[in-house]
Amino acid sequence: MDGPEFRDRTPRHSRSRTAWRISRDLAAAAVIAGAAFLAAGLIYGDPRFVGLFEVNRGAGADARTAEPSPDPPVAGHAGPQPGVPAAAQGNDAPPPGFEEQAEPLGRPETPPGASDSYQFLATNNDGTPVGYSPCRPLHYVVNTELEPEGAERLVEDAIKTMSRATGIAFINDGPTTEAPSQSRAPYQKDVYGERWAPLLIAWTTPEEAPQLKGPVIGTGGSTHFSFGDGPKSFVTGSLELDAPQITEDLRRSSGADYATAVILHELGHVRGLEHVDDPVQLMSPEIGTPDGLADGDLNGLHELGRAQCRKDL
Repeated sequence: MDGPEFRDRTPRHSRSRTAWRISRDLAAAAVIAGAAFLAAGLIYGDPRFVGLFEVNRGAGADARTAEPSPDPPVAGHAGPQPGVPAAAQGNDAPPPGFEEQAEPLGRPETPPGASDSYQFLATNNDGTPVGYSPCRPLHYVVNTELEPEGAERLVEDAIKTMSRATGIAFINDGPTTEAPSQSRAPYQKDVYGERWAPLLIAWTTPEEAPQLKGPVIGTGGSTHFSFGDGPKSFVTGSLELDAPQITEDLRRSSGADYATAVILHELGHVRGLEHVDDPVQLMSPEIGTPDGLADGDLNGLHELGRAQCRKDL
């Protein structure tokens, strides 16, 4: 039986400017060119963004794969699948079932209107979207070293909105000094104990988080875990916010609305939503008018909130 698999994905959000669209198209061409170099064994691009690199950990039955992926966890409705117990996986995974309950801790609110204008970052073999277990809380920590004045409320409000839309219970574990990393370990026993590392929300800079360079103002994504070909579930994630750019935005009259929209957009990626070619939705690649979550966003989050419980993780 194949061992567990880790995958990580970090979509990015940029401002809505024609010049940046041109730059984005050029960047896409560069990624395509980079794929050709991969055939020759060369490494190209941001592995968390383009999702092209795979690293094997260990060997034999307990081998794991840490692989950047364009797809986040999916919602499934089958029971836990058999596989190598997480507790037997060495230092890469915590003992299974931490805080896992028999039933979901909450239920996602019913979206006000029907819409299929949403996409999932990742799906399981049965077509269900990859998501977090709804039967345990999603803990998070915030690196507040560069947090703009008044931004704490924006993060809290965005998380409350996301919790209502998905039914997922969020728990704030307080501030952290952990810095963002493109190869963040999902299990950090010495820092967070015998559980999956909490979601990291970091106010940072392009110098510390290179994926924020240029017009990018935020990135967000999650790591999923699976046993062999079994169902995948997200176990932790990270969200990086460009503190200097958002500080500048907050000085404008509608800056708080825009910053909130950015945070919600990145939380949408953390939860498992992909970009959509619909400018009405908040998950559009470029935020125009920051009107909050639209019907497509809410319907996609509602589906993600119905993921299967995972006592085996």
